[in-house]
Amino acid sequence: MVNGADCVGVIAQERGCMETLLGSSESVLTMVMATGKFINDRGDPDACDLNSGTQYAILGIVGNPIIIGLCIPDVCEEDDLQILADSMTALARQLQLPEEAVGGVYIPSKNPVTVSGGHIVGFVGFGLIGVLCILGLFVEYTSFMGQAPHIDEPLSDANKDKMLVASKSIPGKLFLAFSPSRNLKKMFYTPQRKDDYLSALNGIRVISMYLVILGHTNALMIAGGVINIVGVQGFVNSWWAIIIGIGFYSVDVFFFVSAFLATYLMIGKFHGKRFFNIPMVYLHRLIRVVPTLLLLYAMFFTFFQFLGSGPLWKPYTDDAIENCQRGWWQPILFISSWYTKGNCFGQLWYLSNEMTYFLFVPFIVLAYLNSKLIGYALITFFNIAGIVLPFTFSHIRGHTITILKDPAVLYIQELYNYPYTRTGAYSVGVLFGVLYFEWNKSRTDPTYRYSVGARFYNLFKANTPLCVAAFVLSSALMLFFILFPSVELLEPEERKISQIPSDFFNGFHRSTFVAALGFFLAPMFVGRLTLIKNIFGGKLWAPWAKVTFMSYLVHINVLGWFFMQSKGSLYFDGPSQIFYSLATFLVTVLISVPISLVIESPILQLERLVLFPPRQKAEPEKGKNTLLEKATLINKSDISKNTDDM
Repeated sequence: MVNGADCVGVIAQERGCMETLLGSSESVLTMVMATGKFINDRGDPDACDLNSGTQYAILGIVGNPIIIGLCIPDVCEEDDLQILADSMTALARQLQLPEEAVGGVYIPSKNPVTVSGGHIVGFVGFGLIGVLCILGLFVEYTSFMGQAPHIDEPLSDANKDKMLVASKSIPGKLFLAFSPSRNLKKMFYTPQRKDDYLSALNGIRVISMYLVILGHTNALMIAGGVINIVGVQGFVNSWWAIIIGIGFYSVDVFFFVSAFLATYLMIGKFHGKRFFNIPMVYLHRLIRVVPTLLLLYAMFFTFFQFLGSGPLWKPYTDDAIENCQRGWWQPILFISSWYTKGNCFGQLWYLSNEMTYFLFVPFIVLAYLNSKLIGYALITFFNIAGIVLPFTFSHIRGHTITILKDPAVLYIQELYNYPYTRTGAYSVGVLFGVLYFEWNKSRTDPTYRYSVGARFYNLFKANTPLCVAAFVLSSALMLFFILFPSVELLEPEERKISQIPSDFFNGFHRSTFVAALGFFLAPMFVGRLTLIKNIFGGKLWAPWAKVTFMSYLVHINVLGWFFMQSKGSLYFDGPSQIFYSLATFLVTVLISVPISLVIESPILQLERLVLFPPRQKAEPEKGKNTLLEKATLINKSDISKNTDDM
């Protein structure tokens, strides 16, 4: 119940706001100049806030990139401008936006970020991690918790590290896992043998990560509100859209690479065994992902709000944090591509799908190790399913061949995100992983000399013209799938490709694209096309390839940090997206390196120490072991150390 005095105060406050806004004032000119003049014009926040008697505000539609920057008297409150908010609500109804899309006024200066108890807990927690990192440095460079090894013989960095670990006590080994210096050296120390043909995947992964960022730059820029809304409609018909559209296949490249490595390494690890510990395989994958995600959540909740400012920053971070508080558990259970309420770290739909597919890999490997025929039959089944399911959904729902023309929500749900319509690329990766294992095994085991994989890859090993033809034709085929959707974009309101051809395209294009990638890589995987292999497999790519997983986890927040705290209006075109995406890629990588050093790397090392503790060989006579023998006392027990999710 409001008493009379309160009513009088409210009326006086509202009258002061409106009188100042409409009457003559020394600040009128500033208010006019600093206020946006059209949709998504943010005006001049600094000029407004620095002027005496005025404050900056945002008028917009909640949850939609439709805003206008306002410069208003500093006596005004958000409720005083309800009439403007109502006008934006009316606009939302005219645009047929959802019912939850309503107008509102937001005054940044009157909504400061406050430090809560949860923030303090987070500060203390990450402070403790910092202490562990400092202790790790002491353990590495001193005799603390063990003896500092004295090395008189020339050894590789890898063997020096093994000697260091072997010289420490159990607590010392645990603290060593947190040493940022040691983790940084492990990240950038990337020895490559001349027959390390799979290094070509490093360049593929890094380039694909950039293309993901390029595609998401488009989406986040629009979400931040662009002043040339009409230009966005015409953008889809430009060549810039085709270039940016390459990112639609970059996720399929990640599916292919992940499946290839997981299958190839798992078969190699368990070859000769009719049975193996499948639960331990799953446990390794969970430890690889879940603790990193949980700590990343903690970092997000603790620090993200304090990393920026600007007209849209706090509403953006408030909404992002609310979504994560509501839906943080979905990525942890790997169901974020099925159950999307909350949408915390929306890019993690990929991780949900990848884990869903990975669940089948140990059973495929087990079947293959017991019967090659059954193994290939299972792989064939999943590859056929990867074609039939998207074909069926496309036909039933009437989808076109591109997300840029199809109703975006339906296309994303049914053909882009859902795991059963994206399995094609992963299944092709499993097939190529088995083939490559057979070829590699045939180099030392005569029984594999006439296997399917050995025959397939030996064709490239022995035939230079075939290698060149595979490189050229596979490149042309991948380029065709990138360019072909532009045909459907020629007429925004008219459909150019009928339903049945669209269904065939939707059914085959992802599997065929990554199959072409497999043929593109095949000559490099057997040591041919050395120049191309050195381009994609050079040492420069290796360290950055190690942080692609972390880069994928954080890049959306980096983009949000840039666009949502920007005080200037955003103009949408092709060149701006190229430059923004390149800058975002650089910042994302630079951020991913320290996060990986203090979160991801320690978790993986602690897993090895706990689940696969090093076993030392018995010394026949005290003091008789050479330094090199001591350096190899650590048992390599990681079942899939190279099977990164990204």
